[in-house]
Amino acid sequence: MATTIIKLSIFAALLQSQVQIVSPCMPCISPWTSFGNHCYLLVTDTKTFDEAEQYCQGLSRLGRPSHLASIMSQEESNFLVLLATPKKGHLTWLGYRRDSTTGSFAWIDGSPSGSYTNWAPHEPNQADGSEECVEMYANSMWNDRSCTHLGSSFICKTPERF
Repeated sequence: MATTIIKLSIFAALLQSQVQIVSPCMPCISPWTSFGNHCYLLVTDTKTFDEAEQYCQGLSRLGRPSHLASIMSQEESNFLVLLATPKKGHLTWLGYRRDSTTGSFAWIDGSPSGSYTNWAPHEPNQADGSEECVEMYANSMWNDRSCTHLGSSFICKTPERF
């Protein structure tokens, strides 16, 4: 009798895990936040650009790669500013980086570059290779910055679960 109950309990647990795997359209799981067809996570740890990207990649799941956030529209930028609830002087890493061979910026997640930018006046300003990564100010404007700078936060982005 006890063996049967244990077997049923194991079967129920396995069945429940299978149901969770195939459950329909749970777009983002807390603490991730949904916008469009992506999930976003604000991380308030102090990290360099590469450390932040490595952290985001560590959150990837099968078929759902995670990277520092790319921004494709003004609406998405507005959402990220609200998500970050920035304070004066608060800087947030984005997944935009200067390619050392071409000198142009590209999204590290492979999103198309150039469709949307929001550079602060006189930015980017360091084409000498000293500022190859991009941070977002509290006002949503972008600044090129040394990748080794310790940013105060960053945003990870991953596709929603379908």
